[in-house]
Amino acid sequence: MLIKKIIIDAICDVGAVRKNNEDMVSLDGLIFRDNGFQLTLEPNEFDINILIAVSDGMGGHNAGEIASEIVLTDLHKVKEELPPDVSDDVDSLKTIFENALKETHQKLLDEGKRDSSKLGMGATLIAVLFLDNKAFYLSAGDSRLYRYRRGMLKQLSRDHSLAELLGDERSSSHIILNSVGGGETVFIDFIEITKSLIDDDVLLLCSDGLTDVLTDEEIETTLTANLNAVELCNKTKATSGKDNISIVLLKLNGESED
Repeated sequence: MLIKKIIIDAICDVGAVRKNNEDMVSLDGLIFRDNGFQLTLEPNEFDINILIAVSDGMGGHNAGEIASEIVLTDLHKVKEELPPDVSDDVDSLKTIFENALKETHQKLLDEGKRDSSKLGMGATLIAVLFLDNKAFYLSAGDSRLYRYRRGMLKQLSRDHSLAELLGDERSSSHIILNSVGGGETVFIDFIEITKSLIDDDVLLLCSDGLTDVLTDEEIETTLTANLNAVELCNKTKATSGKDNISIVLLKLNGESED
C-alpha cells in the first residue's frame, strides 16, 4: 500500500494509581510523557520516513523514566542516520537496529553498575518504522502492536514474556523475558508488515498498562465505539489504571500499488 496520510492520536498517562510515569512515547523524535498529541502527516509534508515508538521503563527510584527516555532517544538517532536505500535489504536494516539497541542495552547496564540506584534499569520497546513506503515493526519485551481493521483487532507483535512462553496470556504477564537493559542480553523482533496493511487500517501501539487491564475483546469493543486514544485510556483507568498507560493510534490512508 502506498501511504498517503497517517493520522496520529497518542496519549501517555500516569494512570490512576502510580505517582510517577515511567512510560514514554516518541513521535519521530518528539518525545513525551504525561501528555497527548493529535497529528496528521501527509506525503507532501514528509517522505514517509518516520518512526513511532512506545517504551515502558522499569527499575528502582526514577531509573525506569531514565531508561525509557534513553531507549527512545537512541532509537530515533539510529533512524535519522540510516543509509540511503537500506529498506531494500531487510536483514541489513534489522542488523542496524539490533546492533544499536545492543549498544543502548550495554549503556543501561553500565549506568546501573556505576550508580546502584539505577541497577537493573531497563525498558520495553514497540515501534513502527515507515521507510520508503514500507512498514516494519520492532519490539523487545511485552509492549504491543495491534492492527484494528473494520471492527476486528489482531495482535501483530509477540510478547517476550513468561505468559507468552507458557501459553497463558492472563497469567504472570508482569514477568518479561527480554528488555533493553534489565537483563544480561537483549534481542529484537524486526518484521516487515507492508503487505499486512490496507487503506483505513489502524495500528495500535501500547504499553502493558493497557493490555494487563483490558482484554483484546474489550479493547476492540472500545475502539469500535470510539476510535480515540483518550477514550481508551479513560476506560483503562476506570477499570483499574494500576500502571502507566501509553496508547498510540495510527490511522493509515493509502492506495494499492497493484
